[in-house]
Amino acid sequence: MMTDNSNPTRDMIDALDKDNNVEAEKHFKSALSTKVGTELDDKRKDIAGTIMAKEPETTNNDNAEPNTEIDT
Repeated sequence: MMTDNSNPTRDMIDALDKDNNVEAEKHFKSALSTKVGTELDDKRKDIAGTIMAKEPETTNNDNAEPNTEIDT
């Protein structure tokens, strides 16, 4: 049984030791989910920091395409 203070990896190993594959799978998925979630949060923070630190791009109208609309 998992508690809030459990270690999913340790719980998975304990379940495997008791030949309880279903419980081991639950603990494996929990450990993997936690790891992936943490990595995604870290990546989001990195990307957000990069976006917020970037200087806003200025538009240079010298290189703008001329308006090619023709009124009839």
